[in-house]
Order: sequence, then structure tokens, then C-alpha cells
Amino acid sequence: MKVELLVFAITGFFIANTYYDGKYMAILKSWKKYYQMMGIGFAGLSAYLFFKKYPSDTRTLLSSASGVIRHLPVDKTAGDLFEPFLQLTKATGNMDFSNEAQKIRQSGTGEGASTKRCVSETKKKYVAAQQGWKCGRCQKQLPAWFEVDHTVRLEHGGSNHVDNLVALCRDCHGEKTALENL
Repeated sequence: MKVELLVFAITGFFIANTYYDGKYMAILKSWKKYYQMMGIGFAGLSAYLFFKKYPSDTRTLLSSASGVIRHLPVDKTAGDLFEPFLQLTKATGNMDFSNEAQKIRQSGTGEGASTKRCVSETKKKYVAAQQGWKCGRCQKQLPAWFEVDHTVRLEHGGSNHVDNLVALCRDCHGEKTALENL
């Protein structure tokens, strides 16, 4: 089918729709339920075919999707809807971390790492995600400009390891730093 013919057909549809005061668009909108059903069916069939064709990548896909869903800001009812899928990925052995997650967890423990006062953005986001994007002190939602603080200060023997880091909002981090420096 030529592109020109498609453009002509779409233009004709919109002209007819305008002439009949939106009658044809109203008909298309009345079938919204069926479009949604077709979309869900297509997504389910696509997932089924993907799982059959690439069984080794299935677990990776599910764990990645689980991580995305876990960190999305969704309301409680939507979260409850996805909970069985999140539990499924935990139960299937989501304990061996991907290479990136292992690198993040292991960084900050090597030679000279404990004296360097810089934490990567990736590690900051990882720490915040582990806390559920809540401030480690006031438990409020973390803003986009949150900061990461060392639980045990570097000069007192602390390290840049993720176990020694806590994500704080700027107000709590400023308060904590001011109190420690007094």
C-alpha cells in the first residue's frame, strides 16, 4: 500500500467525521473496551511467545520488571495487584544479583576507597532504592536532590560501601552534618 493512499484515506476519514459532527470518532471511541481487551491479549501472547523462544532470558526479564514495578510510585491498590508477581520473582531465586548490582555492592571496600569522599550517582540511586525512596531519618519521600551520608564517617573508619551509606533529604543531611561538626 502506498503512503499517499494511506494519507488520502486518513484525510477522507477526518473530513467525513467532521461533516457528520464526530459520529465516526464516537463510534471508534465506543469500542474502547474491545481495544483494551485486544491490547491485553496481544501483550499476553507476546509474553508467552517470548518465554517459549527465550527461556533463559525469562528470569532476567521478570526480575528486571519486578525491580521497575517495585520502585515505581504507584498507589496501594495497584501495588497489591502486582504483589503476587513480585513474590514470584523473589521465590524463583532472585538472590544472585546481576553484575551491575554486584559491582555496586562490592565497590567502596577496596584499597584507598575508604578515604575518598565521593559516591557515584549509580550508588546513590541504589541506596535510595533500597530504602524505598524514603529519607533515612524523617521517612519522607526523597526529593530529586537527595544526598547520601555515611553512617560511620570516613575519618572514623567508615567506608563507601552501600552498607555504610544512607540516603537523606537535604534538610536532614544538613542538620546531621551541622550537629556532627559542632
